[in-house]
Amino acid sequence: MGSQRRHLFVWWWATLLLAGFFCPRCDGSCPEQGLEKREEEARIVLTGTVEEIMNMDPVHNTYSCKVRVWRYLKGKTVVNGDILLDGGNKVMIGGFGDPGICDNRVATGDTRIFFLNVAAEWPAHKNELMLNSSLMRITLRNLEDVEHCVEGGIHTQEFLAVRK
Repeated sequence: MGSQRRHLFVWWWATLLLAGFFCPRCDGSCPEQGLEKREEEARIVLTGTVEEIMNMDPVHNTYSCKVRVWRYLKGKTVVNGDILLDGGNKVMIGGFGDPGICDNRVATGDTRIFFLNVAAEWPAHKNELMLNSSLMRITLRNLEDVEHCVEGGIHTQEFLAVRK
């Protein structure tokens, strides 16, 4: 029995070491701004589901996605007719894979909270929205936290302190 425990222990440590070696951002080396700052810098905040991945750039390892919009938390009036696709319930979002954004990779079917800006300064991304900061998973708590930031209520740090 002692031999099995030793093997399990060695396997566990080897797994941790390999994960650290092959996952450079798993060590927390990607600094993320606070939620309130991320919300302030984004003109558009929405929830949506990735329906299609397209426009892969093999040089920069970036890509765009067609996203079905479920709800605008901020900036619905900023999204005009040229940006809306397929009857107005989808948008094209670029900037996935950008090394300047921590959590920015998705797969088809992923539903997330997106912090976005209009891609006006990038002609190659005309009529697209661009990721402004990391994606957030959709949980009740995350939705409540983002809504409180958007509403301009109490500051995020105060809000989170009250929730603890």
